[in-house]
Amino acid sequence: MRFSQLKTFHAVARWGGFSNAAEKLNISQPAVSDHIKNLEENYGLQLLVRNSKKVQLTEIGRKLYVLAEKMLEAELAAKDLLKRASDLKEGYLTIGADAAVHILPVLSKFRTKYPNVKLSVTTGNSKSLIAKLERLEIDFAVVATDPSSKSFVSSLLSQNKLVAICSKENALAKQGSVSLDQLIQSPLVLREKGSHTRTIFDKASHKSKQSIVGFIEVEGREAVREAVAAGLGIGMVSTAEVVDDPRLQVIEINDLHEKMNEWIVCLKSRTNLHLMSALLEMVEETEKP
Repeated sequence: MRFSQLKTFHAVARWGGFSNAAEKLNISQPAVSDHIKNLEENYGLQLLVRNSKKVQLTEIGRKLYVLAEKMLEAELAAKDLLKRASDLKEGYLTIGADAAVHILPVLSKFRTKYPNVKLSVTTGNSKSLIAKLERLEIDFAVVATDPSSKSFVSSLLSQNKLVAICSKENALAKQGSVSLDQLIQSPLVLREKGSHTRTIFDKASHKSKQSIVGFIEVEGREAVREAVAAGLGIGMVSTAEVVDDPRLQVIEINDLHEKMNEWIVCLKSRTNLHLMSALLEMVEETEKP
C-alpha cells in the first residue's frame, strides 16, 4: 500500500466522490480511480460502494478511514514540525566548551534572536570535545586550538593574553607586573598537562634560563583559583577567565606575549543545516575581543 493511495481514499471518503477528491488533490479523476482500484485489488477488499448520487464506505472502509485520518494528521504535524525547525522557531543545539565563558556572549545574542531554540552547554577538554563532535554527540566544540582537518569548519571566537593571579597576601600582589623569570622562581599552581594554558607556559619556560622552583598541578580553572586563594602559589589564566574575587590579585606578565585563542568548531558536513549556519553567522557578526 502506498501513502498516495491511502491519501486518495481518504479524500474520496471525506469529499464524497471521485471528482471532488481529484479537485482537492489536484490530480485527474482517472488517477483517483486508479488509486482506489489498486488499493482494493491489492487486498481483495471493497472499501467504497459507488452509486449515482454519492460514494459510501463499507464497514472495512469506515475503519480504514479512521486510520487514514490519523495518518494525515501525523503528516500535517510532521510538516509543521519541520517548517518550524526550518524557520528556527524550535530546535536544539549542544555546545561542548573547554571554557564556556568564551561562547556565552554569542549564545546570549543567539537566544535573543531565536528564543525558542533550546541550548545546552557541556564542558570537557579539547581532545574529548573533538571526539564527541566526530561522534555527533555535540553540535559545536569550543576549543583552544584550531583542528587541522578538512572535516571541520572553525571560526575564531576570541584572543586573550595570559595573566598571573596570586593571593592578596602574596608579596607579588603589590606589583603591577612580573616577568616570566619571576614567575618561574616562585611557587606555582599549574593546570594539568594538555591544557592550552599549561602548553603555553611550558613552551615559554623552556626558553628561560631559570629553573622552576616548584609547582602544584591541578585540573581545571576553578581548581587553579582555589589553590591560589589558599596561598599554594601563583597561577595563570587568560584575561577572559578572570573573575571578580576579593581573595585574588591579577598581575600582568610583561614578557609573555603568546595569546590564548578560542575556536568554535563544527563538522563541515553539517554547516548547511539551518541551526548550525545561524550560529556560525552570529559568531562572525560578534566583535572579537
